[in-house]
Amino acid sequence: MLFTIIKIVLTVIAVAACITLFLFLYALISGKFIPKKLRDIPKNKSPLFADGKAQIGAHRAGAGIAPENTPLAFDICLNSESFEVTELEFDLHLTKDDKLIILHDPTLDRTTDAREKYGRDNIFPSDLTYDELKELNPGENFVTDSGETPYKGLRGSDIPEGLRIPLLDEIIDKIEAHGEYLYSIDIKDSGERGRRAADALIKLTREKGIADRVIIATFNNDITRYLTKQYPDVQRSIGVFEGVLFYFACAFDLKLNKEKLPFKAVQLPANQYRIVRLGTERFVRYCHSLGIAVQYWTIDDLKEIKRLNDIGADYIITNVPDKMYDLLYRNTEKDIKAETI
Repeated sequence: MLFTIIKIVLTVIAVAACITLFLFLYALISGKFIPKKLRDIPKNKSPLFADGKAQIGAHRAGAGIAPENTPLAFDICLNSESFEVTELEFDLHLTKDDKLIILHDPTLDRTTDAREKYGRDNIFPSDLTYDELKELNPGENFVTDSGETPYKGLRGSDIPEGLRIPLLDEIIDKIEAHGEYLYSIDIKDSGERGRRAADALIKLTREKGIADRVIIATFNNDITRYLTKQYPDVQRSIGVFEGVLFYFACAFDLKLNKEKLPFKAVQLPANQYRIVRLGTERFVRYCHSLGIAVQYWTIDDLKEIKRLNDIGADYIITNVPDKMYDLLYRNTEKDIKAETI
């Protein structure tokens, strides 16, 4: 009888311990331990930080308004009379002949007619020279809000120059001709190709005199390590592994030495994950207290855009910069919808 009672007591204690551990971990991961009030945060005059309302970052140069990462998309963002952007976000790959091109996916399959042209899947940008890439149609599968596919089927000389896969240096020249913008440039290649892409990118940004307005990003931890070792002064975003460690530092409000942090910005999803919630005022305030700018991606829902603006986000990277501009800079909050656009 005594043994049974002891067994029951131990079982209850074990269950209670498991529940307590679960609640502790949930509170930790969700940021419940971050104080609501942090020390005063001085104003930062760097272009990475917003001075008032959140700044608009055009994701893939505005993938919701034109075929992503194309000259056409950049032209719309730069020349529009109905909206303005402050940051252009886009992605880099190296071609077979070592040209830096602007392209997001690891393959050309989703956005272009590459599968039709080559009769197979998994056409990589590293498989083709730039001249070969220029023969493809990056607007092949673009769909408008009304469901139309205005660029589908264009081939050869029918493809306008605005739909060609662009070179990085040409796009930088196009942007700089319009004014001083912030750049968020994501290196997609890893390994040796990624290192060569990083070398070429940093050299180009220095030659163009825009290094102070460029945030270099990558999802590849090996490239993050390479940037830290070879280019410790480069202005870059937080790496994936760094992001995990940084969030736990944030959860405990650790007093980090901001002079030793190798990144200048965090570019993260907000609350897309069920447990890990990065889109909180406490997280933003913690980052700002360390001199780290906060950018959230990829936010198209208008209610979420307004919420992130209200908690102090510096930049919101969106596929619909026109709608974000209307919301935050034209005061059309009555148009906010609960659903994702």
